[in-house]
Amino acid sequence: MAGTFEPFHEQDRPLNILLSDSTDIFAGGEDYVLILAKYLARRGHAVWVSANPGHLLLKKCEESGIRTIPIPYTGMSRVFNVAAMLRAALREHAIEIVHSNANYDRTCAALAAALQPVRHIAGIHSAHSIQHNITHWMRNRFGVDQFIADAEAVKSVLVHEDKIPASRITVVPIGVESGITGDRAGIRAAMRAELGIADGTIAVGNVARLVPFKGHQCLLDAAALVLRDRTDIIFPIVGDGELLETLRAQACSLGIERQVQFLGFRDDLDRLYTAFDIYCHSSLELAAEAFPLAILRALAAGLPAVCTNVGGIAMMVEDGISGYLCPPDNPVPLGEALLKVIKHPALRESMGRASLDLFTRRFHAEAMAGKVEKVYEAALDKGGRT
Repeated sequence: MAGTFEPFHEQDRPLNILLSDSTDIFAGGEDYVLILAKYLARRGHAVWVSANPGHLLLKKCEESGIRTIPIPYTGMSRVFNVAAMLRAALREHAIEIVHSNANYDRTCAALAAALQPVRHIAGIHSAHSIQHNITHWMRNRFGVDQFIADAEAVKSVLVHEDKIPASRITVVPIGVESGITGDRAGIRAAMRAELGIADGTIAVGNVARLVPFKGHQCLLDAAALVLRDRTDIIFPIVGDGELLETLRAQACSLGIERQVQFLGFRDDLDRLYTAFDIYCHSSLELAAEAFPLAILRALAAGLPAVCTNVGGIAMMVEDGISGYLCPPDNPVPLGEALLKVIKHPALRESMGRASLDLFTRRFHAEAMAGKVEKVYEAALDKGGRT
């Protein structure tokens, strides 16, 4: 389906790149697009981001100086019309790489890049099959030049469930930007005051959409176990979603409603993380979790991380060094691990330093952008899809 054109050469840089995202939420995948766009631009490339009109992603891109292309990515009956709009944008801006990041825009990008001098890179951000019908099979087989998976767990699903050759999948761990490095103590004091967190209270933070696979019900059960032992703990939970009222009711039934804060969606995460002392992530096994940016932000903030061992999370937490890995959907080991970190301030401090070191070595956004850039270059060098 690819057109014929001269292969990429080093002297041909910079590239014209379009990143697309067809969702109607702003979560980890959308944050990835924003961060990648900024760091590709810093590397000298011309970058555009396309998303639904009015999407928060477009607003954030514009605030960061990234050019935007609003396209209404809605309605399966309109997929050819939407693809035509995307193709027009590719032509107008002489795009060389279109990098899709969700299911609908993945199909649109495959159609839009067909017979064009454009390479289609598909970013896969969850550990579940992306092939549910003949259209998906054709798209994955003929309409994608290379897949980028966030973690080996994602690649494994693509290979074993979707039968995509391993050679067509490159694993590039997500990276994020450095946390707050200025007046961190002042920002922390202000944020804790805003949240009503008293001096001496240990804040165990969680940032995730309130949806089933994030495992919040297990987290609340673990919180109840912790609070039986210690009362100087608070659990700020950041995010919104379908389970909010269910989780509120669970907290009340456990008698911990005063120690659990449901903060909703927040757009000031870097500041918010300074209020935390420990980070906890409780996702369920192979339930679409791949490589949560929320954990990376915890590392960048220098927080010990107590997390369930699912998806690519084991790449992000060095068990016993920067935090603890626990079996999923089991509140007892999760609560016990949290208590270890809570009860030992020296351990909390050393694990926080190890988290920051791990982030600096492996997960900064600059390193991610460099690796993604190499995928683009290889796709351009390779020629047509096979």
